[in-house]
Amino acid sequence: MLKMLTQEQVDHFQKYGYVAPIRVMSEQTAMELRKRLEDFEHSKNPLAKKALHVKSHLLFSWLNELVRSDKVCDAVQDFYGENLLVWASSFFIKNGNDPAFVSWHQDSTYWGLSKPDVVTA
Repeated sequence: MLKMLTQEQVDHFQKYGYVAPIRVMSEQTAMELRKRLEDFEHSKNPLAKKALHVKSHLLFSWLNELVRSDKVCDAVQDFYGENLLVWASSFFIKNGNDPAFVSWHQDSTYWGLSKPDVVTA
């Protein structure tokens, strides 16, 4: 029995590898979390860059709460069942007019997992 998604969304994910949009929070909550992120990003904290790229949910309680929220977990459980692991979390921030470029790639190639059966939420 599905918890959050429709069967059509699950079928779309299985066929195309993604489904969007999935509303997991209000616009106001999203803006509040964005402000927390931007405040940290612009702080003088010497760990700012590293903290945004490596398992950020272990450093920010608000992000830990988000990745474990019922709505996020319910949506992912509709694809993979209840036995889930948050493998990683990071922010890949690209501000306007930033010339940086990252080509298409498969992250799972670099993770060393036994199966690349993962989802990004």
